[in-house]
Amino acid sequence: MKFVWIILAAVLAAFGLALVLDPPATFDVWVLRKQAILLSGVAAFALMSAIMLLAVRPVWLERPLGGLDRMYRAHKWAGILAIVLSLLHYLLELGGPLLAEFVAKPAKGPRVETFLDVFRGSAKELGEWSAWLLAAMLVLTLWQRFPYHLWRYVHKALALVYLVLAFHGVVLAPAGYWTQPLGWLLALCAAVGSVCALIALSGRIGRRRAYRGVVVAVARPGERMLEVTCRLGRNWRHKAGQFAFLTCDRLEGQHPFSISSADRGNGEVRFSIKALGDYTRRLQDALAVGDAVKVEGPYGCFDFRRGGERQVWIAGGIGITPFLAWLEALQQHPADAPEVELHYCVRSPADAIYAGRLRELCDGLPSVALKVHYSAEEGYLRGDDLGMAPDADGRWPSLWFCGPQGLADLLRRDLGRRGMPARNFHQEAFRMR
Repeated sequence: MKFVWIILAAVLAAFGLALVLDPPATFDVWVLRKQAILLSGVAAFALMSAIMLLAVRPVWLERPLGGLDRMYRAHKWAGILAIVLSLLHYLLELGGPLLAEFVAKPAKGPRVETFLDVFRGSAKELGEWSAWLLAAMLVLTLWQRFPYHLWRYVHKALALVYLVLAFHGVVLAPAGYWTQPLGWLLALCAAVGSVCALIALSGRIGRRRAYRGVVVAVARPGERMLEVTCRLGRNWRHKAGQFAFLTCDRLEGQHPFSISSADRGNGEVRFSIKALGDYTRRLQDALAVGDAVKVEGPYGCFDFRRGGERQVWIAGGIGITPFLAWLEALQQHPADAPEVELHYCVRSPADAIYAGRLRELCDGLPSVALKVHYSAEEGYLRGDDLGMAPDADGRWPSLWFCGPQGLADLLRRDLGRRGMPARNFHQEAFRMR
C-alpha cells in the first residue's frame, strides 16, 4: 500500500503547486467543486496508470515493492481507490445542475483553447461511459464467486478502458497544466500507462519469463491434494519460496501456485495444489503425465535468508508449500539453516498430509524444530503459543507466514500487542483478485 500512498502524495504535491502557480481569481463553492473535479480526476488517472504498470509485472519493481504478491495487492487496492475516485469525479460533474438550484452559477470566464478542443465532446462522452464500465468491473472484482475464467477477460478489458481514459484526461486537462509539474506528471502517466495497456492487449505480459514444458509426474499425497512435477528445460531457475503461474488450459488461463521443490538444476519444478475452488478441483483428475503446460516465472521475494539467525516459520494448511522448498534446499547445506521453530497448522491429523515429509526433512536439519498444531483439538494457534520474545539485545525473531489470511491477522494482532515490530512479520500474500 505504500506504493499507492506515494502515488497519491505525488498527485497532491503537484496539484497544490499548480494552485500556487495559478491560483483561482475568486474562491467560492463553484471553484471548490471545479478543483475537486480536477483533483479526483487526476488522482484516479494516476492510480489507473500505476495499475497498468503493475499489471505487466515489471521485474525491476519486485524487490522495491517486496515481491509480485505485494505488487498485486497494491494493484488491487489502487484499482479500487481509482474506481471510487473516478465515480466521485463523475458524480461531482453531474451535481452541477443540482448545485445551481441553491447557488447561482457565475458566468464563465475566457478559456484558453488548444488544438485538442476539437475532441472535447468525444472525450466527455467516452469518459462518462468509462465511469460506468469501471463501476461494473469493481462489482465483478469484489464478487469472489464470479467465475475466474470469465473475470480475467473482463479484467483484461481494463486496458482498453484505460486508453479511453487517457484520451479523456489529456484532452480535458486545463491548458495551463502542461507548463507545470502537474501536466508533466499527467504526460508521464499517460505515456507509461498507454504503453503498458498496449502490452496487455497484445498478450505479451510475462512472455520473456514463460517456459513450455511437460508434466513428468503426478502424485496424490492426500485427499484433495495434487502434486505436479513439470520439466521445463535446463534454463529454468528458481529460489525456494518463490511461486509461478501455471497454465494447463489455455481457455482457463494461468493460476499462481507456490513452488514446493528446491531447484536442483535439472529444469524441473513441483507444485503442490489443493482443491480449494472449481479450477483446482477439476485439476485433480484432469492432469496426467505427458500433458503440455506453460509456466511463467519465477516470482516472489519470500526468502528466509533475509530474516536473521532466529526465525519462526508458520504454515497454515497448503501454506506449507514454500517451507517444503526451503527445507529441501537446505538439505545439502544444513549449516546454513537458521535457528527455526516450524509450526505446521492443520485441522486434524488426517489433514497433516505433509507431517511425515516434514519430519524427514527436519531430521537432517538440527537447527529446525517442527511442531504440528491441530486446531480441532487445540484451537487456533495464537501469538502466546509461540513464546516469542526479544533477545538480550532487544532483537525479536523474524516470523515467516504462509496460510489463511484470518490466521495471519490473528497472529499479527497478538504479536503486535506483545511488542513485536510489524517489520518482523513476513507473509506471502498473493491473491489474483
